[in-house]
Amino acid sequence: MLRRLVLRLLLAALAGTAARAQTAGAMPDVRGKESVYDDRTKELVVRGDARLVWGEIVLTADEMRYRRETNTVAASGHFILTDGARRLVADQGSYDLTSNTLHVHNLRVGEFPVYLTGESVDGTFEKLVFTNATIFFRENAAYAPSIRARKVVYEKGQIVAGEGLQLGLLGSHFVSLPTFQHEIGTELFSYFVGKVGYRRSLGPFLEADGRIPVAPGVKAGADLGLYGSRGVMAGPAATYRLGGDNDYAVGGLASGFINDHGDRKTDLLGRPVPENRGFVEWWHRQRIGEHFTLDGQFNYWSDSEVLRDFRPKRFFPVQQPDSYLEGTYAGENYLLSAFARVHPNRYHQVQERLPEIRFDLLPSAAPAGFYQRASASLAVLEEDAYLNRPQQRSTRYDAYYGLERPIALAPWMTFTPVAGGRLTRYADAVNGKDTYTRAIGEVGFDARLRAAGTFDYKNPLWEIDGLRHLVEPRLSYRYAPEADSGARYIPAIDRRVFSTYLQPLSIGDQSNVDDLAAMNTVRLALNNTLQTRGANGGSRDLAALNFAADYRFERPAGQRPLTDLHTELALTPADWIRFSVYERFTPQTSAQQELNYALELTDQEWWAAKLSSHFLRDDYEEYALDYRQRVNEVFDVVGRWRYDVRHSRFNEQTYGISQRLGQTWSIKYEVSFSEGPRRESNFGFNLEVELLKF
Repeated sequence: MLRRLVLRLLLAALAGTAARAQTAGAMPDVRGKESVYDDRTKELVVRGDARLVWGEIVLTADEMRYRRETNTVAASGHFILTDGARRLVADQGSYDLTSNTLHVHNLRVGEFPVYLTGESVDGTFEKLVFTNATIFFRENAAYAPSIRARKVVYEKGQIVAGEGLQLGLLGSHFVSLPTFQHEIGTELFSYFVGKVGYRRSLGPFLEADGRIPVAPGVKAGADLGLYGSRGVMAGPAATYRLGGDNDYAVGGLASGFINDHGDRKTDLLGRPVPENRGFVEWWHRQRIGEHFTLDGQFNYWSDSEVLRDFRPKRFFPVQQPDSYLEGTYAGENYLLSAFARVHPNRYHQVQERLPEIRFDLLPSAAPAGFYQRASASLAVLEEDAYLNRPQQRSTRYDAYYGLERPIALAPWMTFTPVAGGRLTRYADAVNGKDTYTRAIGEVGFDARLRAAGTFDYKNPLWEIDGLRHLVEPRLSYRYAPEADSGARYIPAIDRRVFSTYLQPLSIGDQSNVDDLAAMNTVRLALNNTLQTRGANGGSRDLAALNFAADYRFERPAGQRPLTDLHTELALTPADWIRFSVYERFTPQTSAQQELNYALELTDQEWWAAKLSSHFLRDDYEEYALDYRQRVNEVFDVVGRWRYDVRHSRFNEQTYGISQRLGQTWSIKYEVSFSEGPRRESNFGFNLEVELLKF
């Protein structure tokens, strides 16, 4: 038996040796339109659609010279080397079939949007060393940013090292880079925008904001502004995205600081604006596992006008910035959160939370068909002195528990009695009390009817395939007669703010915990929805019309029993048109108090327009029109007009042209005019150059 085993091993070894000898002596398949043997160079010369096949290796070129002694091939003209799914393209080069090494000229590798070329390249498919290399983005054009290097190492789809790196464009490379690493096929520049323009308040100006990669998932840079009448503003900037889909952290930083030697005027409170000005903006969003999220932002402005003067497009959407950090753990039917709000600015008032710890039990089933919800919180509140308001501080314990019991009176009608109680204790009471505890309750009901009608109506033009009308009347009532008890002893930090909309009825949903009002109110609402069958199944809304109003059986002096009638209308008959309206109307006087509407028309390929209006009686009435027209693949024209009816003037007129330069740059030319007393200039010109994200 031992002799048979030795014999089998010997035969296997001899078979392996023979196979290796056969492979070593084999030639690749080399063919083309014309083949000759050069006796002087000992090479097989193939011309015209030359092709070499060696296992999974395939090489094509205009001309090949194969030397059997060294098992190498030299090729020129449209050099294309393929190994399975991997492919290299060059002008000319050589390949060693034994060692799988290559030496080529003018090789290009990469994956959109980053590519790499080199005058000469040595290595293997796994690792290539480029000499006199160029890294370019999206397109190899003079106007596209690129990096030149004496040497670049490309390994397994990544640029892993480089020497003599210089960044530039338009044929000049003037910014030296100490190092560069990047994964081919991923975004390189996170952001770059350059602006040139003129505003009377700033003089001629130049702005440049950019980010470049500094670590995996982290891109950093600076925001820079040069203003002829004000000085130089500069500050660090960054964006980051770390982790994967379920565990990630994303955020960004923007800032700017300036010694402003121009006409700074006064701030929101009429105080002189300081000479040293600046801002810091940071935002963060993070998810850890399936249950925990962390969100926050921090906004420091040295004065109320710093963003309005230097970053107006970021100022007008949010004119009183917030700074907070909130961590939330989401359980199966509850939320546990910690929320902190700070106030680094002193030109407006903020209700700080230092911090607030909160537990929320989401609506969940209880015995006997009841549903329950609850909340409990501990908050340290603080509010700085502002104008004629004194500083306030409060430590507040607050809890709410509510029950409801839906009763189906009919398949189309549900009646739900509700009851709840709120207990709030103040450790820092006012007006002669050290502490104060408030206990209040509420009772009421929610009644809802549902009805539907269907209609066999079809309209191919509007893609209507049948109609369904849903109507839902709702009647809600809440009675909480003691909700305003003890108001004189409570530091009113979380208080009512100006709003023209109907507020939540339940005392458990109102955020103005320290400023509750007694309630004996019924709310009537009527909701209508018109639907049709969707093209991909289901349904889509064509229109929605909703009405709501409150009737107050008990109310403060000066208030009418019946509130204004609130109406909302939304029309979406097709994906290219949308019309929405909100109106507030006083039935007793037939006076319209508020009207906001917007009509949006969109041609996905050529144009878009939006007409909107904002009216509030005795305050403002403004109409706005935004329009964009595509001229061709390169140019768009844009316009924006805002007209103030009360003062008979155009608050804003903006005319612009957008240009797309290849796949790399977006250029905007913009002229704006404005009227009326305002801090901003009445004339402005901007030339904005944006590097398309890649």
